[in-house]
Amino acid sequence: MSQPFKTKQYLRYTEEALKDALSAVGNRMELREAAPVFKLPRGTVLRYVEDTTQ
Repeated sequence: MSQPFKTKQYLRYTEEALKDALSAVGNRMELREAAPVFKLPRGTVLRYVEDTTQ
């Protein structure tokens, strides 16, 4: 028997939390520390950090 299909639930966050996390990373906070503190996915923070540095 096959397993039932599960849909992925995305983590909800605010733009304010994202901006706070980006400023914290800019102020020398580690990305791995900033993501859980501001309750954001690490990949999302990484993507926005890479976009702002280019």
